[in-house]
Amino acid sequence: MSFISKYNPVLTGEVKSPCCDNIPKLSLNERKVIARRASFALKPGKVVNLGIGLPEGVAQVAGEEGSLPYITLTTEPGVFGGLPASGHEFGPATNADAIVEMNAQFDFYDGGGLDQCFLGAAQISPEGDVNVSRMSEAKLTGPGGFIDISQATRNISFLCTFTTKGLAVNIDGKQGKISIQKEGSVKKFVKKVFERTFSGEEAVRRGQKVFYVTERAVFRRTSKHEVLELIEIAPGVDLQKDIFDQMEFEPFVSPDLKVMDRRIFLDGKMNLELFGSLEERVKYREEDHTVFIDLFGISLLSEQDVTWFADSLDEILTPITFQRGPVDVVVNYDGYDLKTGLEEKYMKALEKVEAKHYRNVKRYSGKAFRAAKLNTLAKIKPWNAASVFKEMDEDGDGYLFPEELRRGIRKHFGIKLKPNELQSLCESHVTVHNFTDIVGKCLRMR
Repeated sequence: MSFISKYNPVLTGEVKSPCCDNIPKLSLNERKVIARRASFALKPGKVVNLGIGLPEGVAQVAGEEGSLPYITLTTEPGVFGGLPASGHEFGPATNADAIVEMNAQFDFYDGGGLDQCFLGAAQISPEGDVNVSRMSEAKLTGPGGFIDISQATRNISFLCTFTTKGLAVNIDGKQGKISIQKEGSVKKFVKKVFERTFSGEEAVRRGQKVFYVTERAVFRRTSKHEVLELIEIAPGVDLQKDIFDQMEFEPFVSPDLKVMDRRIFLDGKMNLELFGSLEERVKYREEDHTVFIDLFGISLLSEQDVTWFADSLDEILTPITFQRGPVDVVVNYDGYDLKTGLEEKYMKALEKVEAKHYRNVKRYSGKAFRAAKLNTLAKIKPWNAASVFKEMDEDGDGYLFPEELRRGIRKHFGIKLKPNELQSLCESHVTVHNFTDIVGKCLRMR
């Protein structure tokens, strides 16, 4: 079990608990800030390892943000999925998908099964070396599974406070900024670590992506520089006093130094964009002037959401179409959700975007998206059954045979019928009297 629990059927996997649907929120302090910033690296469908200590907070943040169903969190004792326990309970998980022996778990880790990991750090050197195994020159704690995990994972985030022992910060949850009230007496970014448990130089050689996340700054180690590169600074922090003066070495400062996302420091949910921002989902292929839009994971739940979506899409497409005119567009609606009742507003908003930017559009959708309603609104204008039937009746004999029906449905309603669908709609022929029913069945198929 765990250090605290002798037996808990929820943690052994014998009982499913509803607690993951109502996860207690972490207090907004430096630990949560670090976990929040680290969680920006989470991606759907990925398998993740969480170390003990600060990395445990990533699970709590993922739970608060509703991200748990889309990622698989793991811990060294052999847990896959669910919500890993924290503190002295660390090891098992609530509602785990699978529990394996620890040696099998490390076979999985050593074989490259992890997509990313979040680990702690006691000391960090200019080259990005990390010490977690020796807390002082005289105190050896050992690395545990740290070396196996960090050497076999391509994407690594090390989490720690900037200083320790006495650190006090003030987080303004209204303004979204942080201030340092009292520095810790021990610095984490040092000239030389007591013991090198992770090599920054070796990580560069192996092509690993390595980030170092603190409550006030974010660094990375790449092949471009021999020292850590400062890439983000927290709002409210002084670069000289709170960053440089608290390090025993000077990092390279990125020319594109950014301010950390203010949502990290605000009260309430961040509404984490687990699936990427809308801008990241719109890919332009210049050679054939085509835009690909991936809407997987996007949910529009209010009129404000619909307005945001249409305005944002217009803003993204404007620079593209301004130069070369309307584009061909391919849209993936699989995994997209639109709240019932918003269909008409959505289509009206989208029609404006289409009229301004689209030359042609192809839509693909899966079961998660109510394609029938949207296809009806997008493709079908008010129509008269008798006149449409007459247009589709190519030889004017008063009957629509299968091929006439297939061609007519595609022309008038934009629906391409599969052979089995066509056969189910029209075994022999269609007359004007049952034409409306046949079209209705056709639309319900989509």
